Amino acid sequence: MRPSPFVLCFRLILGCLLLSQALLAAAAPVPQQPASAKARRPPQPVLPDSLAQRIERAYFTLSRINGTARRATNTEDLSDDLPTVEENLATIRQNLDQYGNVVDVKQLQMYRVLLADMQEKLGDWRTTLADGGKQLMAMQARLDTLSAQLPPAAERPAATTAVGRALARLQNKEDRASQLLRRSRQTVTGLQTRVSDGYIQTLELQDVVREQMGRFNRSNSQAELPPLWRPGSIRADAQTSALVRQSYAAQRSLVGYYFAENWDYWVWMAVLAAAFFYWVFSNFRALRRAAAQAPAASPAAPLEVPEHRLYYLRPVPVAASLLVVFSLAPFFDLHAPAAYTDLLQLLLLATLTVLGWRSWPRPLFWYWLGIVGAFFALTVAYAVRAPGLGVRWVEVLLNAAAGGLGWRFWRYLRRRKVLAGFVRPVVLLFIGLNGLALLANAYGRVSLAKMFTTTAIFGLTQVVALSAFVRVGTEAFYLQVRRTRQGGALGNRFSFGKIESGLRKALTGVVGVLWLMLFTSNLNLYTLFSRLIERTLTAPHQLGSTTFTLGNILLFLGIIFITVQLQKYVGYFFGEADDDFNADTDRKGSWMVAIRLGILAVGLFLATLASGLPVDKIAIVLGALGVGIGLGLQNIINNLVSGVILIFERPFQVGDYIEVNGKTGRVKDIGIRSSKLISQAGSEIILPNGDLLSGHVINWTLSNNHIRTELALSLGPETDLAQARQLITEEVLNNPNTLHRVAPEILLNSVNTAGYDLKVLFWINNIRQEQALKSELLASIYQHLTQAGITVR
Repeated sequence: MRPSPFVLCFRLILGCLLLSQALLAAAAPVPQQPASAKARRPPQPVLPDSLAQRIERAYFTLSRINGTARRATNTEDLSDDLPTVEENLATIRQNLDQYGNVVDVKQLQMYRVLLADMQEKLGDWRTTLADGGKQLMAMQARLDTLSAQLPPAAERPAATTAVGRALARLQNKEDRASQLLRRSRQTVTGLQTRVSDGYIQTLELQDVVREQMGRFNRSNSQAELPPLWRPGSIRADAQTSALVRQSYAAQRSLVGYYFAENWDYWVWMAVLAAAFFYWVFSNFRALRRAAAQAPAASPAAPLEVPEHRLYYLRPVPVAASLLVVFSLAPFFDLHAPAAYTDLLQLLLLATLTVLGWRSWPRPLFWYWLGIVGAFFALTVAYAVRAPGLGVRWVEVLLNAAAGGLGWRFWRYLRRRKVLAGFVRPVVLLFIGLNGLALLANAYGRVSLAKMFTTTAIFGLTQVVALSAFVRVGTEAFYLQVRRTRQGGALGNRFSFGKIESGLRKALTGVVGVLWLMLFTSNLNLYTLFSRLIERTLTAPHQLGSTTFTLGNILLFLGIIFITVQLQKYVGYFFGEADDDFNADTDRKGSWMVAIRLGILAVGLFLATLASGLPVDKIAIVLGALGVGIGLGLQNIINNLVSGVILIFERPFQVGDYIEVNGKTGRVKDIGIRSSKLISQAGSEIILPNGDLLSGHVINWTLSNNHIRTELALSLGPETDLAQARQLITEEVLNNPNTLHRVAPEILLNSVNTAGYDLKVLFWINNIRQEQALKSELLASIYQHLTQAGITVR
């Protein structure tokens, strides 16, 4: 049944009303809930897989936090070394406070070096701890963020579930990380406090050291103690002995710290001693082997080297190696602790005493024992920083005795030249310094007296050791030259005088500089002179648009000089010598010229870098050289280039017999610009390398030393030629210096009424023995022919 129109109209009106209410409700604003209501709203449930991922990331984060915390607090070395530094700072402070009136320059220099080292170490520790503290703070911030990201304990799943157990373990790990961070921050903070305090102490002590050094430099003419003629105000010796014990206890602590921080010095000294020992020992061993392999008839002496050449060296050079090391040891550090330098000097004295007992004349050895005794007595006496009356009188008497000993020693050295010439001036200086120390002590200037005494005794013992060092170095070089020169023929002689003179001059210059460094350091003048020299050498000077320094110029000239001398004498290391009459000269390759050229090239390159000239200026100089070469140096450059070509082409070698432009001789040397030949008469022929390369060169010994020579014989008319040929052939083949695989040729040169003229052609093994072998064969052939009844005219 269809609805009536009235019902349809009613339904339509009701639908419109409902639609209008819905539209009004959607358009109306939504009322805001308070924040407390939001907080009370229950959280949305987290899906299990999302929570597991968050737990896993939290585990990784906590592991990184723990690792960073452990690395940041890995301060075991710092914790072990910091107490030592604190103890040494306290020792230095105690010494500076205790001996404030009496200044010990050597000790102040040592304190300055040690404090600078401690300041650097403490500064590095401060930086390390600061970085570690920053890392710990960053890790704490990450830990706080991680804690906020995890669900609260009340809302976590039950511990019986897998997720609940994982959250419980995570909470335990978080608690341990929090405790580790807290302990680490406390440790780092404590160490930072101690390190900062030590750093401040080093700055304060450095100021005290500078103040005392300045006071010594400003007022070293003022007396620290009363003069000896006022004994009433001088400290008692009992009080002095207590101070001595405290001073030596402090020295032991500082020396231990110095050893720990500078252990590499001893490593280098051990390496130096081992290298020198092996060098000398291997040379002795090689000469022994050569002596054992020499023929029984060889004129070689039982010893491998002449005794007059070796004064200190022995086949097992233990003492000589120690002498080399201990002579150079003080120069590793000029401001080492006094106890350390005394120890090195004691070892040097013991080593030199052993060598002196074995090598020196008895009077020189007794004088040396007196110097050693003076060293011990003066060192012990002046170890007291503020001596009493009795100790000061002992010091004065010891200075007087040392001066008298020095005077007698100087007179002995003037009569007997048993040590190097530079020792005598130092002995006079030793006498003068002891006299100054005596006067300074008498007037109460104890600091000056100790400085003069230390400088005097150390300077004398060191110069005697350096004199022996020069002799040891010369003898070691002699062994090297003899080993390479002999090549198994120990009877061969060679001139070492020229090499020895140059080597001694070079070593004397080196040890002179080293001794001056030690001498000025003991006088507290090394820093002053070094700064003055540094300012002089590094001050810029202007010449046009070019800026240069004196240091660059001197370094350039020094490198050039050393390069020239090195390429001049390097051949002696490989067996070259000034012996032109050695018949057993071996052939040497032209690699020696290559070594010399390499030395010159490297030296020129280093000298150019040391000159400090910019590249554009060097290019201008090279351009000027190119113009000069093009105008007037063609021949010189031609000879230089020819020398390089001779190196690689090798048409002849040192020791070859060559003939060029009608001149014949043995090649003595292939130089960079020219080469030298030794003629049969002994004259030296100098030929430019350009002529050798462009001319016709006949090399008699290019591939071997064999040469065919001839003998002329005149026999009587009644001679049986067949018998004569047989006898001559037998004599030629029986000689060990002829070539047996090629039979000699005996030719009939002419026949006349007087008899037969024969020509004997045969090969010999060594061209250098041609004349001697021909004389020997003529004598033996004549003897056998006459015994056979054959007449030789």
